Amino acid sequence: MQKASPFSSLEHTTSFTQDLWFNESPIRSWLDAFSTHRHIGDAISRAPFKLVSELCQFGAKYRNKFSFEFLTTTDRGHSHKILEEARCENNLMVELDITSREEFIFIERELTKLWERLSQEKIQEERKEIGEVVQKSMEEEVVPSNSFDEIVSTGTKASMINYDLNKIPEENESIGVHV
Repeated sequence: MQKASPFSSLEHTTSFTQDLWFNESPIRSWLDAFSTHRHIGDAISRAPFKLVSELCQFGAKYRNKFSFEFLTTTDRGHSHKILEEARCENNLMVELDITSREEFIFIERELTKLWERLSQEKIQEERKEIGEVVQKSMEEEVVPSNSFDEIVSTGTKASMINYDLNKIPEENESIGVHV
């Protein structure tokens, strides 16, 4: 992903990652990713005891059959629905496909969080840079403080000519200034 970055948008990042995950990653990488998730019983510890017990039994059966943890994007608050989607009857290829899709949902969520954090950091950095430019320009004296809207010029006939910027050229000519 580093070689392909920087990405222009979250959609670009997700599209690239999806292609990498589903088309370039070996199954061993999928299994490694699956193994980082907690056991189903740990993940839904707030569920009623009977449900936790059933989920632990299901998790053990699932792990014995497929050699990796059951993954689901079902919200913990709906843990009763996990047993409804119990997938122990699938063969390994079908389950790898389903689980890789569930895992990719987790990946997308993390990419979104990362993109939002990086976007916020970029905005803060831009604000800081703008603040530095404004602060710096406020420190610089662009017009001398003693100018009072006058331009001082030297010429061959006069040593100093005053020109009032608040007057039109004809008014300046009437006081002896020629433009």
